[in-house]
Amino acid sequence: MTVLFADVVGSTALAEKLPPEEAKALIGECVNQMSRAVHEYGGTVQAYMGDGICAYFGVPTAHEDDPERAARAALRIVDVVREYAREVEQAWGIERFDVRVGINTGPAAVGVVGAVDHQTVAFGDTTNVAARLQTVAAPGTIAVGEESARRLAHRFRLEALGELSVRGREGPVTARELAGPLLANDGRPHSAPLVGRKVELDRLHAAADGLADGKGQVVLLVGEAGIGKTRLLEELRGIVGERATWLEGQCLSYGGLPVWPFEEILRGWLAIGEAEPEIAARTRARARLGALLGAGLGHVLAPFGGLLRIDLDPDSKPESANEATPAAVRRAFGDWVEALAANQPVVIAVEDMHWAAPQAREMGEAILELTDRSAVMVVATLRAEPGSQGWGFRLHALGSYAHRTTELGLAPLDEGDATELVEALATGSLDEATTSWVVGRAEGNPLYLEELVRLLLEEAAVERNRTWTLTVGQVTLPARLENLLVARVDALPEGARTLAQLAAVIGRTFEVSLLERVADTDDVAGELLDLVRAGIVQELRRYPELVCGFAHGLLHEAALSTLTIARHRELTTRVADMLEELLGERAPQEAERLAQYYIRSNRLDRAVAYLERAAAASPGDPRHAAELLEAAARAAAREGDVEAERRLEARLAELAAGN
Repeated sequence: MTVLFADVVGSTALAEKLPPEEAKALIGECVNQMSRAVHEYGGTVQAYMGDGICAYFGVPTAHEDDPERAARAALRIVDVVREYAREVEQAWGIERFDVRVGINTGPAAVGVVGAVDHQTVAFGDTTNVAARLQTVAAPGTIAVGEESARRLAHRFRLEALGELSVRGREGPVTARELAGPLLANDGRPHSAPLVGRKVELDRLHAAADGLADGKGQVVLLVGEAGIGKTRLLEELRGIVGERATWLEGQCLSYGGLPVWPFEEILRGWLAIGEAEPEIAARTRARARLGALLGAGLGHVLAPFGGLLRIDLDPDSKPESANEATPAAVRRAFGDWVEALAANQPVVIAVEDMHWAAPQAREMGEAILELTDRSAVMVVATLRAEPGSQGWGFRLHALGSYAHRTTELGLAPLDEGDATELVEALATGSLDEATTSWVVGRAEGNPLYLEELVRLLLEEAAVERNRTWTLTVGQVTLPARLENLLVARVDALPEGARTLAQLAAVIGRTFEVSLLERVADTDDVAGELLDLVRAGIVQELRRYPELVCGFAHGLLHEAALSTLTIARHRELTTRVADMLEELLGERAPQEAERLAQYYIRSNRLDRAVAYLERAAAASPGDPRHAAELLEAAARAAAREGDVEAERRLEARLAELAAGN
């Protein structure tokens, strides 16, 4: 887990100048704003400590990027308090109102304490060090522990603080200062050698050569977490080299801005950091865009101002705000990329497309159009999550741009390549038995191999006085490599595993009231709690009713994959019938959702009926209504209902005619 401590500096001076009630209210509002920053990035505020907070990332629900979430929450906290300090100084003349933040990552023992008011508390060195780092951080800064720094180095600027003496520790603590996020185009050095990807490299070389010849390209790097998508993307950047302009952005798992990767791309090209003063950002943006676009600058100022959340044209008329619509932003972005490509080929690289918001997918699909008329390469890394926006982007690329698309599905490394990677990482420091054990445990996943080797070398350095040869019996696995996703589902108690399967049939998110009605157990609450504790499921909201969801799409897919086709169909039928009963007169409002359940359960007559209802309920969106009617026609054809097919074809014709 990752622990964050934040404490306000200057609250004592505020308390001396104001009546107690006012001071309490002001400090309370500041703490509330810090807490909102934690919640925004998926953290949990475990405790309020007067003028500070303790927050957890990874408990009760783990995410693969908890350290990054904590880092971004900390940066947001510093920004929030800095803005709050300006108001405090203007109102009461109090200076040096600020915040100190400490972050640390590591293992912890988590338990429930309190006889009446139960709380989940993490015990151990990880929490203690985070608290101490906060106390030694300078006002307005963020101190991070060694493990946090290691996991953040590829995306954030870190400055050495050296070894710090902290109360409660015999030895010093190595810490760094978190200075801010890296710009996407700064380049991130890789640590692991590339092995076993000759075929993929040959195809990347061919795509890069085609781009250098002026031919538009689309490259899709598809595979599970840790399989090497980012590593191949780094390799492609090296292959392209100076032959093209490289622009890169990343989709984020914790939401935020819907088109963030493209904002990140533009910021990287403009060299505008997120914390850049607006006047400096405006000046730099206008200068660089003006040099590229010339007379066309005026057409992109409003859309790019909206994208960057910066007023690029302070003298513009109020109605120009209408020029920052999503469609206008897509047009402006396309014009900008085309202008760049007129001088040199351009690569637009988007990482983690499986986390894309719908707006980011639309932006990506708009850029795909450029590959037919400009020297533009669009590269996307994504996981095989059929329900994600990234998967929809992939299907669009393969369907409409197959003539330009290279798809590389990355498989696990074979035993020989995995062994070669381990030996390269360990530089001969592991004995044959340990190497074989690492290769078998990682199952060909390069990230798992790298993490296991790193742990073994660290343990060897500590336990063997730097004699770095281990045997299998001495190994303690890091928790993050304990199992693959399906193993996490299989490791659940039988009742919880069955409940996870049923919840997965309902969907990525599910109402607990519906789950209770369809489950074959009297202990839904207890088994659901098992899923939450295992990190498979998390609570999303409690009002107006309790809604939960799978912590990650891959976990949802893993739970579904454990069902046979017949069992899946049976459970889907049960869910559809019960949801219809629960909704009662409100069923037409959920017609599209009910139709999807009935399609998956092969109750096609019911699916056709609800798809028609859903289409009738979408008079303001004729395109969506047409999609629903087309789906209904396909279902009717599968059912062999000729009369329904004719009726639906007639409705589609009316819709096309504008009726």
